[in-house]
Amino acid sequence: MKTRQRRGLTLLELAIAMAMLAVLAAVALPSLGAQLDQRRLHAAAEALAADLGEARFEAARQGRPIHLLVQNGSAWCWALATDPGCPCGQRQVCELRSATPADHAGVQGLQGQNLELNPTGSAQTVGSATLESRRGSRLRVQMQALGRPRICTELGPTTRYPAC
Repeated sequence: MKTRQRRGLTLLELAIAMAMLAVLAAVALPSLGAQLDQRRLHAAAEALAADLGEARFEAARQGRPIHLLVQNGSAWCWALATDPGCPCGQRQVCELRSATPADHAGVQGLQGQNLELNPTGSAQTVGSATLESRRGSRLRVQMQALGRPRICTELGPTTRYPAC
């Protein structure tokens, strides 16, 4: 008499495998959410630093001041503009580039100051903007006197940027 070999899995084996997967997912999900928030915050800070670098270049290229305009609060935004009175967050002729909450989901613009970049590429005043993730991590983008942006960690865990 021949014995039959079983092929496939029993319902009990499948249930155990699914339970193990559910436990692993429950353990990994909060960590993934924190990682995603951190990446969104880093992307927003790096975009602002890149925009500041571009503003410095444009000021020198055009031979006239370029302004960083910052609006804080729930409807935060930043814009690079040729006119210091150009409204942030509303597409205008004077606006070169801008960013709003829709561009950086999960990131809040806490505080920042308007600043002017001279045609030499240096900053009229030293300023900064602080961005915050949903979980409370904060990065500050600082404009140094020579017109170079610098990103530092104000609050929260990060290994990519130094502390402010």
